[in-house]
Amino acid sequence: MNSYFDSAIEYNRTNTINLAHSNDQSQSFSNEKNWEWSYLVRKCRNLELEESYDLYMRRLRVGYLSLFIFIQLQVTITHTLLLLTTPDITFVYVDMAAYIASGVVIWLILSVNFRSELVSKHGWVVYVSSWLAVCVMVLMDIGLNVYHATSHNFILNPIYDAYTLYAIYMFMPVPYLLQPFVLGSAVTLCYIINYIFVITSKEDNQMHSILNEAIYLSCVNLLGIFFRLMRDIALRTTFLDRRQYVEENLLLRYARDQERSLLLSILPNQIADRLQEDVKNRIERSKQQHQQRSHVDTQRTTDSQNLKRWRQPDHGTLFIEPHEDVTVLYADVVNYTHLTTTLDVKKLVEALHDLFVRFDIASEEYNVLRIKFLGDCYYCVAGLVSPNADHAKCCVDLGLRMIKDIRDVREKRHLNIDMRIGVHSGDVLSGVIGAAKWQFDIWSKDVDIANRLEATGATGRVHVSQKTLSLLDGEYFFEDGTEKAREDPVLQKHGIRSFLIKSLRAPMHDPRRVQRERQAKKLSEANKSNFMHNSTLHQYNQVRNQAKLEMCRELDKMPIGRIKLTKVFRRSTRLTQDEIEEETFRRNISSFCLFFRTRNWEMQYMREPDVMLKYSIALAWVIYMGLLTIQLLSKDARYHYWYIDGTTIILLTMLLIVSWYKKLWIMYMSDAEVSVPTSRLSGCLFNMSDVMQRNLFLRILIYFLIILSYCAVATMQVLGCSKDEDYEDSDPTVEDRLFCFHPWILTNCMTLVIGMSFLFTRIPFIIKVCLSTIITIVYAALVIFEFNHIYANSPSTNVNFNAKYSHILLMIITLGIFHLMERQTEFIAKVDYNWKRQLMKKQEDALITNDTIKVLLTNILPSHVGLPF
Repeated sequence: MNSYFDSAIEYNRTNTINLAHSNDQSQSFSNEKNWEWSYLVRKCRNLELEESYDLYMRRLRVGYLSLFIFIQLQVTITHTLLLLTTPDITFVYVDMAAYIASGVVIWLILSVNFRSELVSKHGWVVYVSSWLAVCVMVLMDIGLNVYHATSHNFILNPIYDAYTLYAIYMFMPVPYLLQPFVLGSAVTLCYIINYIFVITSKEDNQMHSILNEAIYLSCVNLLGIFFRLMRDIALRTTFLDRRQYVEENLLLRYARDQERSLLLSILPNQIADRLQEDVKNRIERSKQQHQQRSHVDTQRTTDSQNLKRWRQPDHGTLFIEPHEDVTVLYADVVNYTHLTTTLDVKKLVEALHDLFVRFDIASEEYNVLRIKFLGDCYYCVAGLVSPNADHAKCCVDLGLRMIKDIRDVREKRHLNIDMRIGVHSGDVLSGVIGAAKWQFDIWSKDVDIANRLEATGATGRVHVSQKTLSLLDGEYFFEDGTEKAREDPVLQKHGIRSFLIKSLRAPMHDPRRVQRERQAKKLSEANKSNFMHNSTLHQYNQVRNQAKLEMCRELDKMPIGRIKLTKVFRRSTRLTQDEIEEETFRRNISSFCLFFRTRNWEMQYMREPDVMLKYSIALAWVIYMGLLTIQLLSKDARYHYWYIDGTTIILLTMLLIVSWYKKLWIMYMSDAEVSVPTSRLSGCLFNMSDVMQRNLFLRILIYFLIILSYCAVATMQVLGCSKDEDYEDSDPTVEDRLFCFHPWILTNCMTLVIGMSFLFTRIPFIIKVCLSTIITIVYAALVIFEFNHIYANSPSTNVNFNAKYSHILLMIITLGIFHLMERQTEFIAKVDYNWKRQLMKKQEDALITNDTIKVLLTNILPSHVGLPF
């Protein structure tokens, strides 16, 4: 049993991030594997969780879709109200009608996804509704451009190109990655075609503009793909952690049931509770003194060293309990001594085993607690574990059953044996004595009387005292006791008159007896249920099957991180299980910053290693190359630009190599035993890669360095440009004003900077929000004050609408989308961390329970018998 729980706990421990930040290298290698998308998918399939995960994701996608509808409503209302501020609203009504109508149509199309029964029966509804909604968004945005270009010769810039792509990857309920990628590629192609034939139709340098737009939309697609992939990894990890918590809970429940069954098989409830609590408290105290452990092997060594100290109860503690109104039964095998001298030892032991197994089964059926057996002596007590008004009848029925069983064994094995049984009712003291080896026993004069009744009884008969006979309600035929009993000094001393039970007086179908036997059988089945499956494999499979059922119930309780709108929309309906779980968890975190209210928790959460850092840096490197290409295509390259750009490329490339070195080393060593590199250069790179993942301040420093590099490469487009006053006297044309830099290209680059600032994992949420907000405010100030004339004369998104407000609106939309999505992602990450803490607590409880079982077994059975049990 203990080997099973050791292996099960070890299995679960390898999948849990070490909250104490152990430096154990094997744990580091395990973390690398545990955060791989392919590994997580394979693990879900191996655990047969893919279907449950799809159900969870379906509910989660509905939550994301609800968030998108809220965002779409806000964007439509804001954009429509801003159009009303235009000085000439002649052409505004068409745009307003298009925005409102498209919003209503999109809501109607996507609303079918909220009908869970329809979606579960017809999976194609998800794909069709998503494609139709995206088509409406694209047709509305591009259609207005085409309409104004052909009807009024107004060249407008689309504002919802990136917004549509973000909606595809972040909000649309299309599962997996291929379908969103195909849909995003189709949308990208549509906007590039619109850019070629509508927007750049009057520009001289069309190819550069088209390439810039293609690079920008490709980078937006990369951000969307990265976000969806990282979200799937995070959600699968959260889902597996929850499943692991469920399995750990079941394992702990099984362990406690085993422990409880073990105790109750030899001890009454009262003493078992006290003894169990005493052992557990001492183990917990001992573990608190050994908090600084390097790894699991050291812990096991420590446990084995302290096992001898744990197994001994405190010398000042006596586990003794008084019991009134119980009945004691003593049984002895007649002619046993003769058999020991004439019968082969193996046959003798087999006969005794067969006999005592029958006695144990019968004692459980009659709700009688067996104390112990010594050689051929077997004694037990009824009414000790729980109050039982029929304790005397249970013992007498057991005695008659034992006589029948021994005669069956006598005929089966051709042995000359029989039973002599004594039964007496009274009061006893029960308890555990001993230090190195515990022994449960009962003591009192009534125990001695029962022993004497057995010794002076008749072969094949149940010898009872008058007190016991008075409790039998006349259900048995009886006769006077034996001559030996009348002459026995102990019985004479206590004035005991004895009787021999001949047989039952009441018929077998007597209602009282039938009811009593049914109750005894029910109690027996309840006691046996905990020992029915001793096979480790069978028990582990049983836990896994039960975990599947538990996960189905847990799906309804797993929160999805809703945006709270209770102040705007009051709900009158009852909360669902996941909403209750979510509201309960929200009490542990602050509403604004999403910090744990317990400061220690927040620090431990932030200091967890960021295994996904290498993917964030890889994406950052690709996006930077895209921004650099846009910069080079938009502005003449100067020597100091190349100097700054070259330095930044080298720095980012070095970060990329270092961050991926650990992963590449583990992949290279996949066919061999994974270990730390031995060469100096390789070991240095490996350690640097590991430190980058583990050190919070280093991760934040890298994060700021990358975002500042983005801002630098984007703002290089405006270097050398003059302020608005330089154009007041010259009155240049729009083409001359835009020659300095293209405002929409710079705005697109800044939206990529904002998106990238949110897509770093394990960076505190408040830092992301503050940095992206500062970037948006600074850029808005740049648009309004520094280069007002250039932005105001750039292509707008609507006729007669001030273009600089279009730029700011796009920045705010991008900031709002990523802020809400990151807020939801951070909430789910905090929920996952909270579950991991609960899981660690369950594992600690399981280890304590496992150690308690070891102590109990060691103190009850010999070590070579008890521990492997």
